[in-house]
Amino acid sequence: MTIQAEGGPDELFALSDWFGRDDALRGRVRQVQVPGPEGHMSGVLLTALAVAVGAGGVGPALAKSLTAWLTHRRSDVKLTLTRSDGTQLKIDAYRVDSPQVLRELRDLLGGTDTEQ
Repeated sequence: MTIQAEGGPDELFALSDWFGRDDALRGRVRQVQVPGPEGHMSGVLLTALAVAVGAGGVGPALAKSLTAWLTHRRSDVKLTLTRSDGTQLKIDAYRVDSPQVLRELRDLLGGTDTEQ
């Protein structure tokens, strides 16, 4: 699974740091370069976080940790989570509804057997 943030790399650095403090996620998150959106100059790469969410119950831990991070945010953030099969979840943390986000994260993460 990959996680991208609008608004620059600072949000991803903060999220990566948050995940690094979570025992269940430590060592399962790394920065990666992903192709930019269509219409941008070719070769443009954006930074994202890759999270290994395969076996071991990491999906629920990711959902819980990400929901907590969003709840404690003081600024707006927009995230796009993408599974390896292309399924996406877009989160606008300006109007975050923690129970709804948690449900949507569980739906996105449930049933995935992939490593990213």
